[in-house]
Amino acid sequence: MKDTEKRKSETTAILLAGGKSSRMGVNKALLSMSHGVNIAAIAGELEKEAGGALLITNTPESYKFLGLPMIADRYKDSGPLGGIHAGLCASKTDINLIAACDMPFIKAEAAREIVMHIGEYDAAVPEIHGQMHPLFAVYRKSCLPVLQACLDEGQLRVRQFLNGVRVKVLKETDFKLFHQQPEFFPHIFYNMNDREEYEKAKKMEREYRHFLN
Repeated sequence: MKDTEKRKSETTAILLAGGKSSRMGVNKALLSMSHGVNIAAIAGELEKEAGGALLITNTPESYKFLGLPMIADRYKDSGPLGGIHAGLCASKTDINLIAACDMPFIKAEAAREIVMHIGEYDAAVPEIHGQMHPLFAVYRKSCLPVLQACLDEGQLRVRQFLNGVRVKVLKETDFKLFHQQPEFFPHIFYNMNDREEYEKAKKMEREYRHFLN
């Protein structure tokens, strides 16, 4: 088996679609961009780098069209940390590529590089322009004991959880894609939480369409 095929077979893509989208007013996972429904486009990119995919959601009826296995949070109302926990518990692989449903410009090439950097670490998390992006990152199942402890204690901050595991922090310059597309690269990690950010995303999509095709 080729190295690429082996890496993919040992990786599960996990999409987090449990957010309430309260600031957006509508389900941001189902918003449309020119390349399709947001969550479907994200799933398509992640599936290029994984042997299988899971969707973490408490409203499965909204996502039947994706045709993905759906998993509910074990810890209700626990935010992204609960979603990561549910995904790692359900995954059959050690390495897991996590992505939130509100990042319209996720690229498979970036996902691949995060996976390849994890090495012996528990997690590989990008830090772009000084901001950590734990919801487009890679986690091993070895994170589960710390996740479990945080959730049992009601500690829901992702950064607090990361303090308890071995994290490989990826800077912009660690990505080949940054050197190839420095203008567009930071937007891969753009997330949209309200209408203004959605409109900005649509404008960015038009501006950078040559990178997205």
